[in-house]
Amino acid sequence: MKKLLSLMLVFLLGLTLISCEKEDINLKIMTPLGSPALAQTYMESTLPSLGEHVTYEIDVVVGTDPLVAAFGSGTHDIIYAPTNLGAKLISTGVEYKFAATVVWGNLYLVTTGLDTFTLDDLEGKEIVVFGKNATPDIVLQSVIDSHTYTTPPTYRYVDSANTAQGELLQDPSIIILIAEPLLSVLALPTKIGEMNVIDLQTEWATLTGNTSYPQAGIFVKSSLDEDVVNDYLAQIALSVEETTTNTAGVAQMAVDLEYGLPVSVLTGAIPRSNLMYKNAVDSREALEIYFNYILEFNGALIGGTLPGDDFYFGE
Repeated sequence: MKKLLSLMLVFLLGLTLISCEKEDINLKIMTPLGSPALAQTYMESTLPSLGEHVTYEIDVVVGTDPLVAAFGSGTHDIIYAPTNLGAKLISTGVEYKFAATVVWGNLYLVTTGLDTFTLDDLEGKEIVVFGKNATPDIVLQSVIDSHTYTTPPTYRYVDSANTAQGELLQDPSIIILIAEPLLSVLALPTKIGEMNVIDLQTEWATLTGNTSYPQAGIFVKSSLDEDVVNDYLAQIALSVEETTTNTAGVAQMAVDLEYGLPVSVLTGAIPRSNLMYKNAVDSREALEIYFNYILEFNGALIGGTLPGDDFYFGE
């Protein structure tokens, strides 16, 4: 009888040990090149541990098409994306949650040769705009519509920020909408010389009375272990802090990671990318203000309605 009890205890202990073993997790992470990638550059460079059983790989991509594909196929566990894009795709049924904001706006109006350059100076002017029906267009039109003009500005749309930049290089007297890091490329002494700049993040804050808009954030698979997500987000919070306090060092890391831009551009782009980590719950008020403007502009861009509680990781 004692032998039988001993065997049973050994068997139960074995089951306990097996149940306590943690499953190995390999996270696949995707971020678009630009300000979102800069938010996680320090982590990508230093590769801190997320625990004994967690490994991860990071894909840095160009443009939003790979992000849409990743959301749809579920190939990546963590995706950095424009907040409105994530909201729209989640409304279609993809199994992700919004976990944090890392980019609080990187949009600017640029021209040259003016004594002053404020919203008043846009009276009757044409603005070359990229990102039709996306964040750049929404933010610009919201700011312009809140201002009073006798003859409002008009918009001429181009296919990309790179195209807008190229037009300004050809004719520095025009007004373009641009984003970082391309603004810092234009700021190089060999480009267009003295620039006139309107910071649309400042204008948005004046318009809404709130922090700048949550432009890009982190989306995580709904099925991901919450502890793993929290460990990852903690490292990203540290990464963003390091980026904003050690700009030159992180700029060099981005060069070493072959982001394709020199340190001189990146040291200008980082502070003007308005990188700040806020978790989903703390971002919610600013996000809903931003999304309400989108609903007035074109509700289909976020799925037609404000996301509910289940949109937010941690709610």
